[in-house]
Amino acid sequence: MSYTEWNEIFKGRKQSAGLRHILKLPIAASGGELLAKALKDGDSLLDIGANDRNIGAFLSNRGLKISYFSCDIDRSLKHDYHDLNSIDRTFDAAAAFEVIEHMGVKEAIECFRSAFRLLKEGGVFMVTTPNVCHPVVFWRDCTHVTPFRYDELYGLLSSAGFENIEVYRCGRFSLKDRLIAFLYRPFLRLMRLDYAPGIAAVARKT
Repeated sequence: MSYTEWNEIFKGRKQSAGLRHILKLPIAASGGELLAKALKDGDSLLDIGANDRNIGAFLSNRGLKISYFSCDIDRSLKHDYHDLNSIDRTFDAAAAFEVIEHMGVKEAIECFRSAFRLLKEGGVFMVTTPNVCHPVVFWRDCTHVTPFRYDELYGLLSSAGFENIEVYRCGRFSLKDRLIAFLYRPFLRLMRLDYAPGIAAVARKT
C-alpha cells in the first residue's frame, strides 16, 4: 500500500470518528430501495459496475422514469461506458452496488473521486458493500478483495469530497431474525458484530 492510500484511509478514519456504533445505524431493506427514494422522474443515473443492468430494471419496475446509463469493465456485456475516465457528461445520481469489495483500496478511492467528478451539484452517490461486521458474509465470495468497514467507507467518501453522508445497515429480517438479534444483542455489541448482511452509504455533492 502506498503512502498516499494510507494517508487517505487515516484521514477518513478521523473524519468518521463520531459515527455511531454499528448496531445504532438505521436499517434499510436494500440499497435499491434507498436509491429509489433518492431519485425522481427525469433524473439521470450512472450505474458503476452495472453487470446485467438489473438496477435499471429494478427502478423501471418501481415506476421511475429516469435516464439510465451503465458502466462496466466487462466488454462481453452491452454497456454505455466501459471506463469512467471516458465519460464526458455529468449525472444527477451515481451508484456502485456490490462493487468496491472487488477492488483494491487505490481503485476504490479513484472510483469515489470519479463519481464525485461525474455528478452534478447536489447529485447523490450511493455505495453498497458487504457488512464486514457480519461474521461470515464478506468471506462467502472468493472474488472479494477489500473489506470496507462502515466507518472507513464513510471516511473515504468524505475524503473524496462528499458531504451529508448517511450510512445504513441493509437486510430484510423476519420476526425470527429480529428475536435472535435481540437475544444476542449484548454479545454483538460487546464484540462489535452485526447481523445485517449489507451496508449502504448515501452521499451528496454539495
